[in-house]
Amino acid sequence: MERCAKLIAALLVLTYVLIPSKQILAYNNSLQNDNTESTNQQNKEVISITNEELLLLSKLVAGEARGESYEGQVAVAAVVINRVRDSRFPGTIEGVIYQKNAFSVVADGSINMNPTESAYKAAQQALYGLDPTNKAVYFWNPDIATCKWIKTLDPYMRIGNHVFAK
Repeated sequence: MERCAKLIAALLVLTYVLIPSKQILAYNNSLQNDNTESTNQQNKEVISITNEELLLLSKLVAGEARGESYEGQVAVAAVVINRVRDSRFPGTIEGVIYQKNAFSVVADGSINMNPTESAYKAAQQALYGLDPTNKAVYFWNPDIATCKWIKTLDPYMRIGNHVFAK
């Protein structure tokens, strides 16, 4: 029975994620990577995304969450999605990722590297509503962050090397 459920879930992913310009339904699911610790999942929401945007999000996750746990990778992807939903930020994945000075991987060019399989899966999980950050819109590594303004934020949780704030 569990195998059948996983097959159906995989087919849903193929149907909703791999077809350009289709809406992806975010829902509570059980497709978590085995390495994922317990996380908060959001209510059902719809976000439109293309294959190109999913690839871009995966590349961002691969760069920004390099060396982080799977949960940390999902958390980074969730921050991007939370920004898309937040009126203070651009309303598209591309707009959020390329917003001036938003992400170090854009500034240093590593956004152009190929995403890992784990980063791609983490991006998909975040698109399906998995959000271990509980709606954070900021993350940074406090050991290496150099922006003075980021230190004015009040982080409320830590996953791996990143702290998260709203």
